[in-house]
Amino acid sequence: MKTAIFVGRFQPFHDGHKKCIEKILENCDRCIVLARDTKESEKNPFNFEKSKALIRSAFPDESKVIIQRLDDPDCELSVYIGRDVGYELIQLDEETESISATDIRKKLYADANKEFKENPHPMKQ
Repeated sequence: MKTAIFVGRFQPFHDGHKKCIEKILENCDRCIVLARDTKESEKNPFNFEKSKALIRSAFPDESKVIIQRLDDPDCELSVYIGRDVGYELIQLDEETESISATDIRKKLYADANKEFKENPHPMKQ
């Protein structure tokens, strides 16, 4: 069984994430989604359960898409690959690649009449 791992914050889960998982499932039997569980903040407004629910609504088959929590309370996760073996970069169409979760969050805050604050440390993700 060919299995892929897809890691993200999913703040929020959007069409770009969805297309990535769909592309993964074209080549793999299942996808393990590691959803980073971060402290809730303006940059991370959704807790793990909400992110999981959004992902699950797009991918109801629990045997194909397995969603697991990846504890990352300080938002300090880095992903390292040991060698140039066993991983692939997902390339999507230009429109999908241009989707920005930051822009989606800004719109959510604007629609709710709340202030959005940019990350004061843009090099820290």
